[in-house]
Amino acid sequence: MSNVTIAVLSIAALFVFVLSGVHIGFALIVTSLVAMVLITGSLDIASDLLVATAYSGVRDYVFAVVPLFILMGAFMTNCRAAEALFAAVNFIFRRLRGGLAIATVYANAIFAAVTGVSVASAAVFSTIAYPQMQRYGYSKRLALGSVAGSSVLGMLIPPSLLMILYGVLTQVSIGAMFIAGIIPGILLALMYSIGIMVIGYWRPEMVGLGSKSPAMAGVGGAAAISLDDTVPGRVLAEADEVESDDVVGTRAMAPVSGEESDVDGPEGEELTFRAAVLGSIPIAGLVILVIGGIWGGIFSPTEASAVGALGALAIAPFMGMDWSRFFDSFKQTAISTGAILFLLIAAQNYSRMLASSGLIARVGRFITGLDVSDVAIIALFVLILVVMGAVLDSSSIILLAVPLMYPSILLLGVDPIWFGIVLIVAVEIGLLTPPFGMVPFAMSAVLGKRADVDDIFIGSLPFLLIMAVFLVIIVAFPGLSTWLPGLL
Repeated sequence: MSNVTIAVLSIAALFVFVLSGVHIGFALIVTSLVAMVLITGSLDIASDLLVATAYSGVRDYVFAVVPLFILMGAFMTNCRAAEALFAAVNFIFRRLRGGLAIATVYANAIFAAVTGVSVASAAVFSTIAYPQMQRYGYSKRLALGSVAGSSVLGMLIPPSLLMILYGVLTQVSIGAMFIAGIIPGILLALMYSIGIMVIGYWRPEMVGLGSKSPAMAGVGGAAAISLDDTVPGRVLAEADEVESDDVVGTRAMAPVSGEESDVDGPEGEELTFRAAVLGSIPIAGLVILVIGGIWGGIFSPTEASAVGALGALAIAPFMGMDWSRFFDSFKQTAISTGAILFLLIAAQNYSRMLASSGLIARVGRFITGLDVSDVAIIALFVLILVVMGAVLDSSSIILLAVPLMYPSILLLGVDPIWFGIVLIVAVEIGLLTPPFGMVPFAMSAVLGKRADVDDIFIGSLPFLLIMAVFLVIIVAFPGLSTWLPGLL
């Protein structure tokens, strides 16, 4: 049996293991170890390769970005950052038709810049934005879809965990990947906003118009809400029985005033604006500091992660993070970091096995020898990634797909930064794709009986279509991803 055949069988075995429920890290290590034994004929050589990979694979200075950015996101998730952002952004868009849904999109986009994880954003905003949209008469499916659709911005807007994994596996600059995601992330948020406004004018009842809800107090079904309105415990108590302690901080938000303010009156407007600005300035400042510092060359991505974690630590106690949440943040970071570094070691060992077998070189020669355009090959890769996204989590897809696809991309002369953005968008589309898209199931787990997973998938369909159009635009105009990194 040839080495290439052994590698192909190892790929088939890997997918069988993963689809059977075996942890992706263990599946990668077992299949790569067995394949290397068959290729080299020696267990000692195969085990020595695994030990060398474990020692050298994650000791580089650049890997510090993983725990530090995760810690930054944990601090922000365990305080009232998401509520403050939602209140601030809603104040801005309160007069637009579908303003609450649009506010959800932009609040999720900004929150993504301090968490970088789509599933986390979906879970947090399920408890913050969804009850508010229900309260103001929004269609259940539109409310669920706007939360699910906007959560994918977490992997596109820096700092993104998928960008870090892609950069580590391909040796592409993580800082360049971060900068490359800015314009596509903003563009996707704009396209979502336009889509929501179109729905609002086409089906006004879906954004609370014509209903007897409090939304009629404002234009377009998006009355301004005070910071007090976004208190998770209070909103969820009104919406149903889910406690805010499941996802976000336990402290109630400080009331804007002693009583409910008339948000349409001058005094209410002033109080709401003041609370929104004061609540969002620290978070916006942290985002600008981290991303602006990388773009301006003030510090490297690794240094930026340290600055971001320190900044989040300084902000979080003033936004409701108590000692319990403080220690939980470190616990969450330790668990996530250990899992990610283990996955990276496993993936790098698997990549070395594939390279040793000669399969990667064989696949590269086959692809470059095809009498088709580069766009057709990219389209094939995208289709594979979307299908994988419907059954696997995003990190696993990156770890499985990049070792096989990236060498072929280099042989085609494709810009690796642009392909990284295309790859991430394709993976994120998969997270919303039935039957096993991760984001709808995460939201269903958080919301419980208040939201059926079928409603989330159906509500996500318009956003899924927007993402498909967006992916075509990114493929057709590579400059959207490469222009900003080219300025570095």
